[in-house]
Amino acid sequence: MRPRLSLPIVVAARLLLAVVLMAGPWSGPVRSADHREAPLISEDPTADIADVYAFTSPNDPTKAVFAMTVNGFAVPAVRSTYSFGTDVLYQLKIDNTGDGVEDLVIQAVFDGFETVRDPRCPAPGGGQFVTVLGPARPKRTGADNHLLRGKDVPVITGCTNTVLTGPGGLRAFAGLRDDPFVVDIGQLNRILGGTQDVFRGFTSPALGPLRGRAVRADGTSGVDAFGGFNASALVVEVPKALVQGSRNRTSTYLRTNSTIGFWGTTSRPKESDHREHGRDHGPYVQIQRMGQQVIKTVFIPAAVRDFFNATVPRDDLENFGAFFPDALTTTDNDGTGNTIAGRAGVLNAAGVTGPVDGVLAGAPLLLPAGFVNTDPNFIRSALLPDVLRVDLARAAGDLAVGANGYQNGRRLVDDVIDVVLRVARELADVKFPDGSTLPGSGALGSRRALDCSSLPCPDRRVLAVLQGTDFVEPDGAVPALATNGNDRALLADFPFFGAPHPLPGEPGTVGFPPPQ
Repeated sequence: MRPRLSLPIVVAARLLLAVVLMAGPWSGPVRSADHREAPLISEDPTADIADVYAFTSPNDPTKAVFAMTVNGFAVPAVRSTYSFGTDVLYQLKIDNTGDGVEDLVIQAVFDGFETVRDPRCPAPGGGQFVTVLGPARPKRTGADNHLLRGKDVPVITGCTNTVLTGPGGLRAFAGLRDDPFVVDIGQLNRILGGTQDVFRGFTSPALGPLRGRAVRADGTSGVDAFGGFNASALVVEVPKALVQGSRNRTSTYLRTNSTIGFWGTTSRPKESDHREHGRDHGPYVQIQRMGQQVIKTVFIPAAVRDFFNATVPRDDLENFGAFFPDALTTTDNDGTGNTIAGRAGVLNAAGVTGPVDGVLAGAPLLLPAGFVNTDPNFIRSALLPDVLRVDLARAAGDLAVGANGYQNGRRLVDDVIDVVLRVARELADVKFPDGSTLPGSGALGSRRALDCSSLPCPDRRVLAVLQGTDFVEPDGAVPALATNGNDRALLADFPFFGAPHPLPGEPGTVGFPPPQ
């Protein structure tokens, strides 16, 4: 039997929701992941990192795969127009000492364009010539970098859209692929803007009717906003032994550490005339970075995102920690029962953890009953610095949600948006209006909480995470976080990304679901 809220809490919740739904639009549209997430980078698609991925190869447990995508929302009708930037340095950065500073880097630079083939890349095949360097220790760490040099630096060269092999078991690929990111970003923007309330419409036993998408015949209600789109992917497969257990900056040998931090960056040369002097004329200055999914989109205000893109992970807690809410703990922090258990009771009573009147109204709770957290900084420490934490000793399918950031690394199939929604709705502290009797309605004090301290509630993210899923997958798959309902089959072997979407009208064309 689902726990029910007391009558005063139900009345207060309904009053709160009614006023919240009358709120004006949110501060602006969310573009999700890192696709066009900041003002400056939105104008620079070849350097705009859409997503980064890091995972153990499903075919070889001794190999790790690192990937970055750019050119998000690449339209299949004009596939040949999407190239990697010839003046962009693409870097995959690895921290294996836990200090938020890269110990190893993998770099890629490109010549030519997909529309004008490099003479070294005759048709059929790639139009650009790519040089992949590393993994190797960087000449310079931080936001200003130089190309790797030296006889000990592994080098792979070849053409885009081709699997390339290198020394020591290295493999690389660069080219247009299906974008595997999945989220109903359109509905999320409607929720944040106030025209919809939740991802799937239903009548809550505590909150009453909530506006949202209807259930379609196939059991879904969400729309994958990235369905049918491509992206340019850089993928590198590396023996794990090459990225674990390095020497630190004092040359003291560290014992093998299976957990690494991983992030991607794009940079352009500081000197505008570098092309006349060759690529080694630097430094290259960072213009974007990305680690875990939707960090900037969810937590960093739009006005600060360009600054975020220019900074480095080791400074994240100092620079951006104040933008992240406290985590609920097992101790009441405001005298209203504002604990993890209290939040679970609210979610259960609202009907968003299972079926309501025969229709699934939300994902099941993620945290087990009796989950213990004593640290209000849990969210900050899990998400900052903004790097994908990857325990390479874990099994390939072990997500370890919450134990290693959002999840352990990021695979192409992982339902990373539902991970965010389900973690946030159970752990993020929320300040509700004084006297509303809702857990979290006590004095704010020193708490850092999502702002619902006045009516109308200015932060509609509270509603956006309410159901813990965007319902892109059929209902039977909603509880699982290891599948995301991508619209294109992934490859069984390297580079693992699905083939790019064909020209519209050709076999394999993917269309959006019919209008509701």
